[in-house]
Amino acid sequence: MRTLLLFLLPLFVSSQEMLTRTQALMGTYVSITLPKIHNNQISESFKKIRQIESALSSYDESAALYKLNQTYHIDYNVDLAKALRASKALYDETDGYFDVTIGSISKKLYRFGEENSTIPSQKALNEAVLNIEEINVGKETISTQKNITLDLGGMGKGFGVDHVATYLQEQNITQGIIALSGDIRCLDLCEFGLQSPFQSSPFALLRSRIPQLSISTSGTYRRYVHSQEHHHLINPKRATQGKIFVSVSLFTKANNTKIDAYATAVSVMPKEKAFTFLRKHKEIGYIVMTHDGTVHYGNLDGLVSLEWLEKSENATNSNTKTNNNTKAAIKSNLIHPDENKPNEIEK
Repeated sequence: MRTLLLFLLPLFVSSQEMLTRTQALMGTYVSITLPKIHNNQISESFKKIRQIESALSSYDESAALYKLNQTYHIDYNVDLAKALRASKALYDETDGYFDVTIGSISKKLYRFGEENSTIPSQKALNEAVLNIEEINVGKETISTQKNITLDLGGMGKGFGVDHVATYLQEQNITQGIIALSGDIRCLDLCEFGLQSPFQSSPFALLRSRIPQLSISTSGTYRRYVHSQEHHHLINPKRATQGKIFVSVSLFTKANNTKIDAYATAVSVMPKEKAFTFLRKHKEIGYIVMTHDGTVHYGNLDGLVSLEWLEKSENATNSNTKTNNNTKAAIKSNLIHPDENKPNEIEK
């Protein structure tokens, strides 16, 4: 999943002298911030991300997932296998609203992120083959049913963050930030702004209350074909774009893979089902915005403290905040270059 709608802007990590390095990987900008003495570990962290990219990319012709989408049968790849097993579990946890076989629509029909992206016919959408049960991860091979295309964009960046976080824990590094676009892990305490999709400045400031805070965002306007109506967040049960939420931000302790997938799923759920799902998962804090500019939030205690940065911050309902200033035009400079043309980012 990408940083869509809500930009997460880490502002503070620790009192040590910190070093931030950034590289273009996984179709986005990857930033690693660690104490300056751990420059070598930053380099190794980038290698870890390249390893995940070589397994999960659907754009790189040498990547395991790309080959699987072309041939439906490949030799076993440990990272892809782990991601697919996690994806099948996340499918069950979200009642099927997180479904990596959505690639049969997002990759095969819309071709999001490619130069030849297009808007498919309703007939083609209705006939697209989605079947999570036809992903087979064996001991020596990985295979899928023919005509199924996989898209791990809804959990891949979170998966990459977790991979690096595990490595840094093994190195006994407890201060820093791992940021793959909007999928972020604060190793120690940090603070960050949430940027509205409708204006250029943050509308809220959050401070982590725990170390190893995982953050993930999802939204509808920064990856689309021709117009925002045809954005990339598609309900796998109906083959139609999610229309209720314009942005979703989730927070939990030390599990970016899960909340990356959950944010994708919530973005396309019916409204009541989404809120029932969020209220059920007490371990996950949320701040979500609907298309009318209303912000709903909950489960934040113990994870983050929240400070509104606008005049409308004094909400009468502790779980709902209406922002009357959010209908300004979207500025083009808010659009991150990775969303519509991931292959162009290194240029």
